[in-house]
Amino acid sequence: MADRTIKEVPKMFRALVAESVGNSFSDVAKVIEIETPELEKDEALIRVEYAGVNGGCETFRARGEHSFEGNKDAKNFRLGAEGVGHVVAVGTEVTNVAVGDSVCFVGSAFSEYTSSKASMLWVIPEATPEYVGLRISALTACAMLEQTGQIRRGEKVLITAAAGGAGHFAVQFAKLAGCEVIGTCGSDEKAQVLNRLGCDHVINYKSQNVKVELNRIAPDGLDVVLEGVGGNMMKVALECLCPEGRLLQIGYISEYPHSGDTESSNTDLELPIAELFWKSRTINRGKQIIYGNAWPRDFSLVAGCQNRILDLFAEKKLESIVDKSSEFIGLESVSDAISYMLSGKTIGKVVVKIP
Repeated sequence: MADRTIKEVPKMFRALVAESVGNSFSDVAKVIEIETPELEKDEALIRVEYAGVNGGCETFRARGEHSFEGNKDAKNFRLGAEGVGHVVAVGTEVTNVAVGDSVCFVGSAFSEYTSSKASMLWVIPEATPEYVGLRISALTACAMLEQTGQIRRGEKVLITAAAGGAGHFAVQFAKLAGCEVIGTCGSDEKAQVLNRLGCDHVINYKSQNVKVELNRIAPDGLDVVLEGVGGNMMKVALECLCPEGRLLQIGYISEYPHSGDTESSNTDLELPIAELFWKSRTINRGKQIIYGNAWPRDFSLVAGCQNRILDLFAEKKLESIVDKSSEFIGLESVSDAISYMLSGKTIGKVVVKIP
């Protein structure tokens, strides 16, 4: 259990920053001391306990690419996305959180302290690592499947990278909706986890032919695909989509520039899948719909997902898996955590403890 004792807020704290953009996260990340910010009237200051790891987001942030192009002109820009911690100070007009509250937040999580608009915080019972995955990974899976994808009982739904940070939540949301769920993964250990989560069919892409298996399981095609791998997996998913199917793109990790063996997609789409994702394009192919970066275009639709996720988790109807294969503690371990997350070996959400 995290220490909820509120200590005096220091004048300086340690944070992971990038002095400038570079080739990879590990090339640019460094720990420095920065001044504790003066809070705006609607902000809260949080002592970070655990930070989430998102390989693609942090890779492109460090490289200053796509949505992070503004970083090309920035110096010592902060790193990290979501995390959990405790509120240690609030602005004069903040009413929804109080000092001592445990919260989920998004923004500059790779640091000892971070500030946030108070309205963006999720109040939670305890700042444990299991809550880290809820804030972005579970929210993304819920919003994409339930709002954009409009999944329905009885539909055949494929989740690629199904044992990953977002994938394991997606399996559960699809099962809660009464779908027949197919998950892909790359190891027997991951397959066991997916079976435990209720996956109806598990395909190990390293030992099975994914297309053959999909044609066997869904001879009339897949109704919905949540696709986060890219490369050949994206190509196969498109080939196996039913005539009125929906493909929801959540990422394309096999094509991220994090190693020398990245794949490239060879689909019959009218544009590269990186562009499909970062420009949030929607493609209609007959009655098929391909949603690039399948967040709801109307962001207000996401609002209801927060309470749904927190309620399901509290009722033990939604499991948040934290990867236990490797333990990452301290800001100095973040680069290793990101490399590990991008390795394809993880099960669930990778988190870093910030002591």
